[in-house]
Amino acid sequence: MRALKDTCEPFRRVSRREPCPICGKTDWCGINSRLAVCMRVKSNHPVSNGGWLHKLAPGVVKEEAYSLAGTNPTAPIATRNRVYRAFLSCLHLLPEHKKDLLRRGLFEEEIKRNGYKSVLPPAERWRLCKELKERGYDLVGVPGFYQARGRYGGHYWTFKTLPGYFIPVRDSQGRIQALQIRLDQPDGHGKYRFFSTPSQTGGSSSGAPCHVARPDKLKDRRVWVTEGPLKADIASRYLGSIFIGVPGAGNWRPAVEAIQELGAREVVIAYDRDKIVKDAVRRAEEELKADLRRRGIKVFIASWNQGKGIDDALVSGCEITVKEERGA
Repeated sequence: MRALKDTCEPFRRVSRREPCPICGKTDWCGINSRLAVCMRVKSNHPVSNGGWLHKLAPGVVKEEAYSLAGTNPTAPIATRNRVYRAFLSCLHLLPEHKKDLLRRGLFEEEIKRNGYKSVLPPAERWRLCKELKERGYDLVGVPGFYQARGRYGGHYWTFKTLPGYFIPVRDSQGRIQALQIRLDQPDGHGKYRFFSTPSQTGGSSSGAPCHVARPDKLKDRRVWVTEGPLKADIASRYLGSIFIGVPGAGNWRPAVEAIQELGAREVVIAYDRDKIVKDAVRRAEEELKADLRRRGIKVFIASWNQGKGIDDALVSGCEITVKEERGA
């Protein structure tokens, strides 16, 4: 047991892809690049919670990419996109979540195309992560996933979040760069949460990226900016425009990067109507407007007189007024 404590590298469960180097079996045992805890073959070093410790020759098992909690860099966008797509393909959308999306104004074809999926119950999460690992998906540094300590030693991959449904957050190329969760029961931090594990072993922070929503058929060449990925998806469907959803009014800088990547020369800012009473939202709009105009981008401000967000206004049939911002 002392040897187990002497290595900072976590143990992972064996699999079909990585069988136990001692007994050759694909279950029950644990390994890292230096040691194996075999549950079948005895050694002079029994482990108190089951199995026997075996020292491995260098190179028998490759060390898994791993950093101590809180130090893992975020995986490249190509890896995140690949993992998130595989992850979502294993999930389903519960009837109550589909009903909520329909109520918000989306149609079944958009719900399916956008890839919303319900969060799994806790008991099923580690099994799904095990399946992804066995299929060759690297979860290290992919926000939302982390390595939990096993009951009988070692570590296993899993994730944790409150019940709700996942909203894919896409970049300007359509790749899934992060996931946001719409919680069933909002808590003191609101109803939306990024799928993120900044301080967990093997995990990483998602940051707060913006989401680029594209309509099925483009009708407006201007790029719109609003608050929230889901709101952007809904508004994009109704206006036939590319919408950028920022995770919060003040977090507008990632939106500017996306606007530049898209090559847009005209931008419509459609922040929520509560900017009338919220100084922070109004100030953020002014900062975004000023930054875009310094870059030579023509700026418009959208307004409406019904509902809080532009998605509510569009679904209710409210007229949207767009006015160009002029002046110094």
